[in-house]
Amino acid sequence: MKRLKSLSSALKQPANHLNLHCGGHSLHFALCAHFSMENNQLQSVDTLVQDYLKHVCEDAELDAAPSRVAQVLARVAPSLQEEVEEKIKPLWHSIKISSVEEASDIFSQVMAQEFADGNTNWGRILTIFVFAGIIAKKLRQHGVPLTRENVEPICHCVTEFINTKATWISENGGWVLEHPKYQASQRIAVFLSMSDEVQTEEIIKDIFQHGKECFIPHYKPRSSHMDMVKLASYEEIALLPLTSWNIHQPAENDIREEALSAAEGLDLILVPGLGFDQTGNRLGRGKGYYDTYLNRCRQHPKGKPYTIALAFKEQVCDVVPASENDVKVDEILFEDN
Repeated sequence: MKRLKSLSSALKQPANHLNLHCGGHSLHFALCAHFSMENNQLQSVDTLVQDYLKHVCEDAELDAAPSRVAQVLARVAPSLQEEVEEKIKPLWHSIKISSVEEASDIFSQVMAQEFADGNTNWGRILTIFVFAGIIAKKLRQHGVPLTRENVEPICHCVTEFINTKATWISENGGWVLEHPKYQASQRIAVFLSMSDEVQTEEIIKDIFQHGKECFIPHYKPRSSHMDMVKLASYEEIALLPLTSWNIHQPAENDIREEALSAAEGLDLILVPGLGFDQTGNRLGRGKGYYDTYLNRCRQHPKGKPYTIALAFKEQVCDVVPASENDVKVDEILFEDN
């Protein structure tokens, strides 16, 4: 028991560290959508766990086809998995798991300790999957074949624990998707994320899933001019040319509806940035694209749409330098759990 408690303590440090960067990640939105959209939640989470274990243990005899959420997990989890395995190696090396029953029991005890302080965050949610993967690998090391018959009880144990956190995931996963301004908006402009920005792919998918209209930036080179042009589908993004910033956007000769050309204008703009302060000042990348565009929005008959900046907690500062030409955002969203 003492060793298992130490294991739980070892898990918390990488989990809490990851939470600082997890709020805007696609995993955040994918899990939220998973819990809010699936009718048979218990079965869907069990399939998700199977998908992840199959990814971790490539020779596991599982039939599950990777879901969209499982694919997100497969991208996000490996770095944390390596960090956790290294962190717990001294303790984990001395623990032998020779049966599925032992594996399930150890998982339950360690997770109970992990969440015993009553705190839940996205880093800890991810460690549920990660620790399940570590246990599955340990079983295989001790000669237990990862057949469907052996893995199913582990999946069931993990699924039951994840479902105890379903309410938290639904309530906290909304972030943007549950925001009243987002839900009330029909015509939404959203940036296509760079690697150091809050990831917006799940937001864009949600826009199309709910029949809203999506507009994305089209930057004009060597100027501060930007248009918000209509996107036909989420899948279309991958077909668009890449800019020098490694961002997809329509080609110069690709004629599309510009949001401000229609009487409806825009209802909401989701804005990126490098830094923000609590008064709404925003530090961009120095080109003035969004400030120029928001000033154009003010000239539209509908007026300026509501603006929400998507940020990591570390990007919110006490003061961000601003000039008279800068346009403040109406709200800054970041996860603070």
